[in-house]
Amino acid sequence: MSTENLIQIIGQGIGIVAFIISCSRYFLRKKKDIIKISIISYMIYIVHYFLIGALAGSYSLIISLFRDLYLYQREKHKKYRHRKIYNNAFVFIAFFSIYFFMMLINLNQPKNILTLLAGLVYFCFKWFTTNKTTIKIAGSVTNIPWLIYDILSLSFAGITADAISFIVAFAGVTKDKRRKNRSKHHVIMKKSR
Repeated sequence: MSTENLIQIIGQGIGIVAFIISCSRYFLRKKKDIIKISIISYMIYIVHYFLIGALAGSYSLIISLFRDLYLYQREKHKKYRHRKIYNNAFVFIAFFSIYFFMMLINLNQPKNILTLLAGLVYFCFKWFTTNKTTIKIAGSVTNIPWLIYDILSLSFAGITADAISFIVAFAGVTKDKRRKNRSKHHVIMKKSR
């Protein structure tokens, strides 16, 4: 077995570990915890894409990693948002510009744009919403461009991750809806007494 084949196998194995960790975020309740799991899985996925030679995936995830580190700090310091940079429009414009600039650089390689577009869309959803169900849905929708990129890059762990993430996201959203319906039912029962 050549060194290159061994690196590919290790890279695919690392991708499977990242996938398992990232799936757990769909069953978390707090936005802060969802972001924390995303950060951990991004760090592992960066190594995965680097080892299999899909560098655009690694670069896109590095941007996403810094994006989620920022969003985690923003969520952690919610009560101080009005005094700190955590809610600053400049930060939103900076991240938006980085994604957009990277897309412009990769215009000649459309497959590379897919990951950056997915990151930008997910960033906008995470920035403007506090609803965990919406974040879970956005995460599953942005799996579509990643799935295409993974197929083109032969990332078997990524293909599996993005395909199964649709099922996991659906289960997480369904669980949230059931919980919400149960709490509404309990409120109606209390009022009718």
